[in-house]
Amino acid sequence: MTDIILQGCGALGSRLLRVLENDYRALNVVGAIDNAPEKSGKTLGAICGTTRFADVTITPDLASCLAGLLEKPAALIHMTESKPGRIESQLSEALQAGLNVISAAESMFYPWLRFGDMAERLDKLARSQNVSITGMGINPGFSYDSLPLLLARATSNVTAVRINRTIDVTGTGPGDIEHVGYGLTPEQFNAGVERGDIVGHMGAPESLALIADYLDMEIDLVKERWDLETADFDVDSGDPTLGILPPGRVVGIRQYAEAYRGEALVLRTCLSMYYQPERFGLKEADTIEIDGAMPVRMTIEPALESLFGAANVLASTIIPAIEATPGLRNGLALPIVGPRAPRCHVIDRNRTLKPGYVPLFSPKD
Repeated sequence: MTDIILQGCGALGSRLLRVLENDYRALNVVGAIDNAPEKSGKTLGAICGTTRFADVTITPDLASCLAGLLEKPAALIHMTESKPGRIESQLSEALQAGLNVISAAESMFYPWLRFGDMAERLDKLARSQNVSITGMGINPGFSYDSLPLLLARATSNVTAVRINRTIDVTGTGPGDIEHVGYGLTPEQFNAGVERGDIVGHMGAPESLALIADYLDMEIDLVKERWDLETADFDVDSGDPTLGILPPGRVVGIRQYAEAYRGEALVLRTCLSMYYQPERFGLKEADTIEIDGAMPVRMTIEPALESLFGAANVLASTIIPAIEATPGLRNGLALPIVGPRAPRCHVIDRNRTLKPGYVPLFSPKD
């Protein structure tokens, strides 16, 4: 049994608990951190609805959490927000405590690209403590990179990759709302983009850079742009802090990231993030198109659900991250599937193996 603690008991944290409860018997949540006054001091059962980890008490900070444990856990799962300036101290504190860290922050997926100074500090600290740190999620971490690269294994001479993702973001927590810009007026949204406060989905340039690295495709520029959507009717955000959005507020964003080699567009992503996208004539789907020696086309309908998908990717990354070489690790370099339980099927010698009939046996834990 591997003990872990959670930092962030919001929408994503609740879903991660559900995933761990159902599928990951070898992982045990022994602590939880959330500085929200309405959560601190309460149990995970009361706040997140979990049964397996219902008696775990939420503490306001890491020090309080660790003080209440008899043994140091193996890892901390970080799920607070994504802006680098706000999370580095949280990550550093966990590393300093000797914990492996798996972060859901979009900026932690491949921070070497745009946040090199922070990446260097975290890498150095992790190495000094003999632990690892990595960032993973559904996007970046899967839809925009792991999945396209997996599909590209079946072809060669790749000349272009196009990724389109349309998702329903109803219920997304405050940590994502702020930097995406939901609920603002168009004027506020555009001003936020100009200031750099509104960045939408964070991580598309990193995903494109890594795709180019792995497929040996030279690029020299990534451009991003954002198109907003408003409605002339009320839209329920599904988040208690944002509530019902009145007409004229931003309820959807279409975000493009395009990678160029000279004037040639070689890699492209389009992410449509809407509250109730069906009301705008949009179908939830993930589509990947790869141009190469053998073209590859794949569509997933409905699209992989953002929060639940992220929770599953995080869960499958925990054991590989704990077992990784110390330092800041690229999540794509870790095993793509972490074990859900210590299970190993072998031939059942009590039954006869014959053509078309393969008896199997899985020893109990």
